[in-house]
Amino acid sequence: MYVTSESQRQGRATLHFVTAYQYIIIAVVSLLTIRHAILIIHRRNRAWRLVYERLRILNNEKNHRREYEEIEHRVSLQAKIDSYLYRPLPAIWWKVGLENWLQMGIFIATFAINVGFSLAVAIKFDDQENAVWNHIHVVALRMGFMAMAQMPAIFALTGRNSVVQFLTGIEYQHLRFVHKLLALWMAVFGIIHTIDATLAHLNWFGGAGVTQLYTQDYLGQTGVVMLAGLSCILFFSIRAIRMRWYEIFLTMHVIGAFLMLVGLILHVPALAKWIYPSIAFWAFERVARLIQMCSVHLLVRFQFRKPFVKAHCTLIEGAIVIRVPYKGTWGAGQHAYLSIWDPIFKRTPLIYGQCHPFSICNVPSATTVDDSGKVYDMVFVCRTRDGMTNILAKHLASSPDGTKEVLMSVEGPYGHAMDVEQYNEVLLVAGGSGITHCMSMLGDVIHKAAISYSRCSHVKLVWIVQSVEQSIWTLTELLRSAQKARECGVTLEIELYVTRGVKKQLNRLSTYQPLRKDLPALPEKGRSTLFPSDAATLIGNGTEEDLDDLSKGEAAEALTIISGRPPLQALVPSFVTASSGRTLVVACGPAPMSQTVRTEVQKLITAYPCDVEIALFEC
Repeated sequence: MYVTSESQRQGRATLHFVTAYQYIIIAVVSLLTIRHAILIIHRRNRAWRLVYERLRILNNEKNHRREYEEIEHRVSLQAKIDSYLYRPLPAIWWKVGLENWLQMGIFIATFAINVGFSLAVAIKFDDQENAVWNHIHVVALRMGFMAMAQMPAIFALTGRNSVVQFLTGIEYQHLRFVHKLLALWMAVFGIIHTIDATLAHLNWFGGAGVTQLYTQDYLGQTGVVMLAGLSCILFFSIRAIRMRWYEIFLTMHVIGAFLMLVGLILHVPALAKWIYPSIAFWAFERVARLIQMCSVHLLVRFQFRKPFVKAHCTLIEGAIVIRVPYKGTWGAGQHAYLSIWDPIFKRTPLIYGQCHPFSICNVPSATTVDDSGKVYDMVFVCRTRDGMTNILAKHLASSPDGTKEVLMSVEGPYGHAMDVEQYNEVLLVAGGSGITHCMSMLGDVIHKAAISYSRCSHVKLVWIVQSVEQSIWTLTELLRSAQKARECGVTLEIELYVTRGVKKQLNRLSTYQPLRKDLPALPEKGRSTLFPSDAATLIGNGTEEDLDDLSKGEAAEALTIISGRPPLQALVPSFVTASSGRTLVVACGPAPMSQTVRTEVQKLITAYPCDVEIALFEC
């Protein structure tokens, strides 16, 4: 195809703007990287200071205790900033994917930059328009360049071990919003590019020209390939489809990205140098993910561990308890990705390669499994749903005791590990299976209180479930935690809110009056089914008699079952304002519940020494 000097000049000018666009992205990532380095230095200094002050506290030096508490009770500048950045938007904005003011600011910034760059290149013609060089074609060229400009940043944000996550330290769950936003911009520019190129051929060559473009011209053919890849990504990224067929979403995401990369290289071979960085970013994330399966600290301190281990799996009421031997440590509130590789599942080969996130519901203990190093049992409680957990549950059901060893791999841990011990009081709010995230924090508080390494003296756990059956697999451990909390001087309150027919469900209970002390007395009908024998081995190795003792003892006084939903708008502020020191509020569950908790805490965060942590596990 003949290309005029004017089009060459226009193409070079657009390419220069695309280069400048990359410089802006690099500048933003560089600033966030510097921020990350400063925070690392600050955390290390703060960790040493906290250890030093705790030693003084343990030596009963009251003046230093008072000084330490005064320092910790001050409201930090970061907390004030977060109170505005993460302030939730009205619910109407949630429908378009914007949840807080930080996301709104990012959207406005990307809108201004992308629209500005799209309009910045002036359209000037020294000669008369022709079939190759005309206004419509210029717009198509510009939109194509802008679509390509998004690609390096999109791949740099791809995955849970992305280059941006490694440099900036920002959790991948938070980076996904920017990844999806830039992908949306790429889709918009790509679609406009296709429409304009089609209109240009239709204007100068008619319908026959458009047909020839997409059947005989390599530009049209490679464009169709890229559109097919883009369609795969967009369609299967719809939340309802993504959540229902997650494995298909992942597969089509990879296929779509591959089609777009190959199609773009063939579409304009001169732009291949812009595609290679995207491929390099993608390869980095994949290699880093493999390293996470056999190393504890990625690229920081390589501590080799077996990539595949035999996990002890037990089927209980509505869930599976998985204990995985793990060489290394992890923190409260973290999660990991599990995948099954056992040959016994060869009849269901689709289970291989599936990698799903689960909250770690315990913290490392002092007991080691082998003598080669510290190997702890990393415990997961997984609700049985469709897909991998359903296949595993059916396999375990074939065993007489519902227990088998399964070859698995663990990738992680991921997520921010909370220093729960620095807070005086902690409020945990969980919805459904979000209880597993809060259980690790509860276990961390009790463990550190037992060794006098925690300031926390009061924990309140609010758990919302639809039915009593959903709580069977966790109530055992919660009662055991209440007993341990009493022994180490921690006041533990557990409120279980059952949203559907609690009175009817509790009619099945018999001897467990302490669990429903706030409800009218119910008739006795023989042995209760609240704690069946197959649920007795949730985390410990208890028996049904042990559960009877727990439910009748003093520990059961910490548990209250309430019908309905919790009044979070009143419950959260009352807990924070009544706290005697620094407070941590944690929420893990449905988005509306988490947003309500965040909103209520942020109303108080500038006046009270408190922090809020919202767990994100969106696929």
